[in-house]
Amino acid sequence: MMSNSEDYGVILLERKIRYFWWGVLGLLIVAAVWKFILPHNSAIMVEKAVENREIIVYVSGAVEKPGLVHLPVNARLHDALQQVSPLPEANIDQINPAEKLKDGQKIIVPYKPVPQPQPQPQPALAAAGSQGESQGQTAIVTPNLDAAAPSRSSNLININTADAAELDKLPGIGPALAERIIQYRMEHGLFLQPEDLKKVSGIGNKTYAKMADMVTVGP
Repeated sequence: MMSNSEDYGVILLERKIRYFWWGVLGLLIVAAVWKFILPHNSAIMVEKAVENREIIVYVSGAVEKPGLVHLPVNARLHDALQQVSPLPEANIDQINPAEKLKDGQKIIVPYKPVPQPQPQPQPALAAAGSQGESQGQTAIVTPNLDAAAPSRSSNLININTADAAELDKLPGIGPALAERIIQYRMEHGLFLQPEDLKKVSGIGNKTYAKMADMVTVGP
């Protein structure tokens, strides 16, 4: 028979073994939680953090409300256009509404091209020739020196039809002033004379003098 001291030693050993296995089981549970639960929650938290971020883009051109636009990270160009309200003159066919935007991106919405007036035929020479033949006389045709010489006006920029890119080529006119010229034209109608450019905010006598011989209002 075992003595009381021996019985107590056996019981103590069994308890130690039991505590050991409980500790092992606890470690396994903790490892399982760490492996299968925490990574999933961490991924969800990262996804939510990404969703809560935003990007900022700048929109100008043929829109009612140009300026900075705040959008979610995965926004498309269509989302930005909804906030700035494109004008009826906006040429949406030249841009891609499905384009994915990036933070800090600049977007210029183009205008539709303005149709150029067709030149009218000048029948004066033909009429003079037919009249001379009917009277039995030889018609004298004077050459049109203006038509033979290269037209200087072909190199001028028409401020009533030019888009922002063309206006930007003028000296002293950058992207901002080009947008102001187009905005003034939309609000007040066509310019009657080149000097009317000085009515646009930011264009004074000095700025206009730099471009005076490069602009026109005619076809």
